[in-house]
This record gives sequence, structure tokens and C-alpha cells, in this order.
Amino acid sequence: MELINMSEVQTGLVLVRKRTDAKEKDTHKYRMLTLKSFEPQGWVNEGELDVFFSKEKLENKYLTNKGDIIIRLTTPYTAICINDKQEGLVIPSNFAIIRLKKQIYIPEFVALFLNSEIIEKKFFKSSISTTIPLIKTKHLREIDISDIPLVVQQKIVELNQLQVKEKILLSCLMKEKEKLAKASINKIIMED
Repeated sequence: MELINMSEVQTGLVLVRKRTDAKEKDTHKYRMLTLKSFEPQGWVNEGELDVFFSKEKLENKYLTNKGDIIIRLTTPYTAICINDKQEGLVIPSNFAIIRLKKQIYIPEFVALFLNSEIIEKKFFKSSISTTIPLIKTKHLREIDISDIPLVVQQKIVELNQLQVKEKILLSCLMKEKEKLAKASINKIIMED
């Protein structure tokens, strides 16, 4: 089934239209998704979120909701599924928002499907090549998702969640080992 038949697909907010200075009166402060906050494995790195000051309250359609699938429109074309802890983030115009209308697909599964190698190749073929290849929302809407039973979708999502947890833990372990190595080297250098 094509995305257009089961979801709403739109681009995020054009920031310059709403941006204001933090010192202005009646500003609205939001956390905002950035290109850096999208990890290629399909999760949000909350340490890379930005702060956005708006001159007015933003419409809900430009803020993340649980179950939203957000995809980068530039390479790497990473899709992530928003969880309940990531609600209320501003979605800039360099992302597309996919909101499922029909419950025949699990949002996390759709994000995984969009991150698959097959779909990535389709994005590369259909991207507008200026200086930066860009996906049109028209091409996103035409993506045909395989008809897979909900039970199988759930198993795929669970398997992926375990893999992501493992990657995050390994990344943290690497950082801690780097700190330990630096501290050891510094200690040895200081002794001489």
C-alpha cells in the first residue's frame, strides 16, 4: 500500500517565518530536531537537539507526536519513529512528517522499512540533484509498503530495538574506554 493511502505526509516548519530572538517579549521556547540529532541507525540523539525561539505558539502539525515518523529529506535519508519522551519537538523544513491514518502498520516498522537499503536506493534515484540530493514529498507519498502481518511487524520492531540498545551500550562503552585510556596516558606523562 502506498504511503499516500495510509498517512498524511508533509514537510516541517520553515524556521525563518517564526524565528525570533530569545530576548524578545512573548517568545515561545521549544526544543528542535536537527540534522545532527538523527543517528543513521534510526534514533534521535537528544544531546544534539537545538533550542528554537518562536514569535508565536507553533501549530501542532509542526511539533512531534508519539508515533510520528520523521525522515530527513537530505542524505542520509534516515527515518525515525517518535516515542512519548520526544513529543513536542519542532520539526524543521529539512524533514518530512509521516502521520499514519490507518492502523494496519506499526509506526516503528514503517520507519524501519523507510531505512531499508531498497528504499534508500529508490530515494537516491528519485532525489533532486542540485548541490545536495533532496527527496520530494511526492516521492515519499508514492513509496509502496509491503503487506506484512502486524505480528511479524512487531517481531521485526522488537528485534531492531534490541539491536539499537546494543549499539547505544557499545557506543557508551567505547567512550568510557577512551576516557580511561586518556586518563592513563595523562597519568603516565605526569609521572615523568
